Amino acid sequence: MIMKIIVIIPTYNEKENIEKMIPLLEKEIFPQIKNHQLGILIADDSSPDGTKNVVEKFMKEYKNLNLLEGKKAGLGAAYARAMRYAIDKLEAYAVIEFDADFQHDPHDLPRLVAAMDEGYDYVIGSRYIPGGAVPKEWGLDRKLLSKFGGLFARVVWLNFSIHDITSGFKLTKTEYLKKVDLEHLYSKAFAYKLHVLHDVVKMGAKVKEIPIIFYERKEGVSKINKKESFESMFVVLRLKFDDSIRIIKFLFVGGTGFIIQLLLQEGSARIFHVPDWLAVGVGAESAIISNFLINHFWTFNDTHSIKESSNIWVKMVKFNIASLGSIIIQVVAIWLAELVLGPNMHIFGFMLKTRIAILFPTIIFLVIPLNYIIYNKVIWKTQYLKKNLIVEENKVL
Repeated sequence: MIMKIIVIIPTYNEKENIEKMIPLLEKEIFPQIKNHQLGILIADDSSPDGTKNVVEKFMKEYKNLNLLEGKKAGLGAAYARAMRYAIDKLEAYAVIEFDADFQHDPHDLPRLVAAMDEGYDYVIGSRYIPGGAVPKEWGLDRKLLSKFGGLFARVVWLNFSIHDITSGFKLTKTEYLKKVDLEHLYSKAFAYKLHVLHDVVKMGAKVKEIPIIFYERKEGVSKINKKESFESMFVVLRLKFDDSIRIIKFLFVGGTGFIIQLLLQEGSARIFHVPDWLAVGVGAESAIISNFLINHFWTFNDTHSIKESSNIWVKMVKFNIASLGSIIIQVVAIWLAELVLGPNMHIFGFMLKTRIAILFPTIIFLVIPLNYIIYNKVIWKTQYLKKNLIVEENKVL
């Protein structure tokens, strides 16, 4: 099936490079890719050197060449602008991020497309797998800076399957880019690529790295600096925080639920003199109702289910049914503990009710992990999508 693939090339004062790059792509590289429709989108940031004029001259010769002008706001801003244009106006099936300065070898483009044809959604030109390399001209400081930046992201994100996280040479299917909030990337500079990679990988895109040799610029001046490296670290940490915020909320709500459970459990046992195992059930159910309401309106308020549109009361019933396992676990744990240890037990010289002593490890090691899985997989079916994007997909479905 023939797909439209748009090669996005951001430019700022790249007149000399673009004069060589466009005819090379059009005459030599694109003809090698016979099973797809290739196009070029130049995202020029109002270059004062006349880059725009060169592109407009070539547009008379090549109908698949497009120019998108904008104000200079950073590499990430240019790519985001171009990606939206490629999706909305050019109806691209996939886009390729590509530099104009020949640091990326144009002859590697067919290899990225071939990997896509193998079924991959996100193809990365990697400098750090066998067969890949960085410029020989780089000094030790530049090599360490590049290597450390990628290693830092891999460690923080616990993603060791991708070796070149900071690569700027990638093919991405637009079905994934449509779900990235390109309007609000955390960086308008080089670190944009980290945000896009993070989101696309989290969506479950099938990733492949292919080895590339990254070359030193032939014309112009490199735009990367140490400030960009520090911003990249900030973006990595902020995205990690975003990933962790739900579990932080979940644990906070769980702590609140535990207090409610303990109060009602002990109240039922001491005031109404119900059996301990039944008091545990009463407390657990009260905590479940509390947890559901707070989680629904706070912890998981940014998630929707595409397939399910049930109201809150139906969800609550399903939540109770799904959470029945946690109640059973607690009841059985208390019953067995009292059967073996009796109603009271000594811990560090203190006499405690067995139902209280056993409740803590049961909730921490069994109930909390089970509930978090249930919340994500059964009740709210969390997906890494923004609300407005889910609405758009619902319209399509």
